[in-house]
Amino acid sequence: MENLSKAKHLVADADVMIIVAGNGMAKLEGLDLLGQASFAQDFPTIAEKYHVNSVGEALDQQSASWSDKWLCWSQLIAHYSLAYQPSQTMKNLRKLIGRKKFFIATSSFGHFFESAGFNENRIFNVFGDWTKMQCSSGINHGLKDSRGAVQKIIAAKQQKQDLAAFVPKCKKCGQPMEIHMPLNEHFYPDTDANTRFRWFLTGNEEEKTVFLELGVDETSPQLLQPIIHLVQQYPQWSYVAADYRQEQLPLDIQARSAGVNADSAILLQNLL
Repeated sequence: MENLSKAKHLVADADVMIIVAGNGMAKLEGLDLLGQASFAQDFPTIAEKYHVNSVGEALDQQSASWSDKWLCWSQLIAHYSLAYQPSQTMKNLRKLIGRKKFFIATSSFGHFFESAGFNENRIFNVFGDWTKMQCSSGINHGLKDSRGAVQKIIAAKQQKQDLAAFVPKCKKCGQPMEIHMPLNEHFYPDTDANTRFRWFLTGNEEEKTVFLELGVDETSPQLLQPIIHLVQQYPQWSYVAADYRQEQLPLDIQARSAGVNADSAILLQNLL
């Protein structure tokens, strides 16, 4: 496996690890944003009603009523997140980090890292987290946990109750809540997590720090170039990337980086 020995050395030598996890990592945890293989089988009602074939397409529906939106969201969240069990890949990542200082920046919105036992104060969900909800008014009234509402919606559907009565409302203004994802112009990033991430980076400017990129692809470009730019600024920082070839990395960081032509699962298994 190309550059594996170099990758192992960089990871082992680092005092700090920053995990940069894209939707490719989420796919290994069971959530394929664009995959169509089993969507219609897993969610036949959603697929037929909205003429969609993937999670991404289902989340993109804007015309549904609030009760229909929450039923769709609840079915997806319950399937992918409430019933989630960490994969061996996720367990390998926890073992690899060990006692090192770490932070995770991820485009995955499935709450996987939190559910796998990683410290929530060391996670920045760049594109939100659908187990959280925000006010749909466009005003930042804070984030709330959506899982209780999801369970109530699922139960109400099973009991054939009026779902409109179970749509969660903002306690400050009474407007319907929506999941915390960039589905429209109302989305606001988790500024607290963003601030913690920035302080973590600032506090480790002089440390041996390795950025471990896992499953970053075309659906999460915000996690690629900005991270590489950071590594370029600090000579004591290094970069290890799954699904990447060494020649794709900028010349000025190639000596302290390793692009490994293997997916995240294989890379993590071999880094242990």
